[in-house]
Amino acid sequence: EVRALVTYPSYDNNKMSGTVDAAYYSQLTNDLSLPLYNNATQAKKAPGSTFKPITAIAGLEEGVIGLEETIECTGEYTEVSPAIKCWIYPGRHGPLNVVGGIANSCNYFVAEVAHRLSTNKDTLIYSTDMGIGKLREYASMFGLNRPSGIEIPESMPEMTTEDPERSAIGQGTHAFANVQLARYVTALANRGNVFELSLLSKETSSNGDLVKEFAPEVYQQLDISQETWDAVFQGMRGVVTRSARFQDLPVNIAGKTGTAQEVKTRGNHAFFISFGPYENPEISVAVNIPNGYTSANAALLAKYVYRYYYGYMSLDEIMSSGAL
Repeated sequence: EVRALVTYPSYDNNKMSGTVDAAYYSQLTNDLSLPLYNNATQAKKAPGSTFKPITAIAGLEEGVIGLEETIECTGEYTEVSPAIKCWIYPGRHGPLNVVGGIANSCNYFVAEVAHRLSTNKDTLIYSTDMGIGKLREYASMFGLNRPSGIEIPESMPEMTTEDPERSAIGQGTHAFANVQLARYVTALANRGNVFELSLLSKETSSNGDLVKEFAPEVYQQLDISQETWDAVFQGMRGVVTRSARFQDLPVNIAGKTGTAQEVKTRGNHAFFISFGPYENPEISVAVNIPNGYTSANAALLAKYVYRYYYGYMSLDEIMSSGAL
């Protein structure tokens, strides 16, 4: 079930119900912050590193990487041109298995997995079309090829069409709305149930009689091994345990940060997808702050959501806090 779907800046729905307040509507349409534009459902952005668990799943399920096999991160991936720098460059991560690759968000590791997905095992012939095809196949499994199902305007997602190595780390020509990333991380959280999302609970007649109930509907159940799910869970848990900003969160969660640059003249887009409690997931939280500079800001907001949801923080405390 969709517990909350939030866009900011927003507006007062009450002034738009029944008779529309003309002056208020004029104010909204002239507001340069575009409050009538739903950032949660209409703003499409490259997902950045939030896409990396899909690449890891594809690599494991297609057999191009083993659960305990390591890939040596040298800081710069030179199998493609131009080379792909890991975020740690000029440092290096050294040898990482798939859990470490996700936990460290290693560009080198993920690029190498994509390169293997692009290479025929028998002929060793490299094909960008083959690699892109595999990434699109697994992204589609998580619903990233179609709208989420909610009953308000939503942008069509765009799966990448070029450059498998960069696409694997969430760049390329990927473009998804945050609600679509929310469905994807929810499917991760429950190990393969991909839901059609709905904002509706029930429909009644004018006198209150029930006409229809809207129960969560599973679109498809993914056939992915438990070992693969375990590795992705451990990697996403590692993202959180490695971060000092989550040390004071009483609920154990798993997550994946993401940062995507669109233009150099404005801040990067900030992402954080997550679920918790880690031991038995109940909710997922996906945050995107357009031009939010760093994924740390999105992660901080998600932490507030968990603290508020589980009763560790009041709304007043959240409202009086600030971004980094």
